[in-house]
Amino acid sequence: MDNPLDNVADFLQHIRQGKARKRQVIDTATAPLLSDPATFAMPVEASQTLDSHVQRFGDEPLKQYAIVALGKWVNFHQEWLEQHIAHGSAAEAALTAADLTKIVQAIRIIEEVGSFGGDEDYRKEMKQQINQAILEDLEENGRDPEDVFKESPFDDPLL
Repeated sequence: MDNPLDNVADFLQHIRQGKARKRQVIDTATAPLLSDPATFAMPVEASQTLDSHVQRFGDEPLKQYAIVALGKWVNFHQEWLEQHIAHGSAAEAALTAADLTKIVQAIRIIEEVGSFGGDEDYRKEMKQQINQAILEDLEENGRDPEDVFKESPFDDPLL
C-alpha cells in the first residue's frame, strides 16, 4: 500500500487539511468574541509596533497614536459631511456632524491627559524620523528645503 505522504503534493495537501481543521477550531472558538461589536482589535503587526514603542518610551505613544487615529477619523467624517451637504442629505449631515463633534471632544480630552513618561524622548525620536522622511521626499522630488519652507504654516501660533 502506498503511503499518502510519498510525494510532495500529497504531503502539502495533508498539511493544508490539518491546518484547515485547526483554523476551523480556532474560528469556532473565537467567533463569539470577534463578532461582538464591543470587541476592538488591530492588526498584530500594528499591535507589536505599538507595544515596542510603549516599552521604549512609556505611555506617550498611546496618547500620540490615539490622537493621530482620531484625527484621521475626523478627516474621514469631514469628507462625508461635505458629501452629505453637497447632496442635500440633511439628516445624514446632522448625524455625521454629531459624530464629528464627539470625535473632536475625544481628541481634546486625550490632549489633556498627562503621560507617565517618554514624552520628550518620544518627541525627539518622532522629530528625527519626520525630518528624515521629509528630506527623503524632497530629494526624491528634486526640491530644496529652503524653497518649500520659505514661510512655514507652523509659525502661526493659532494653528
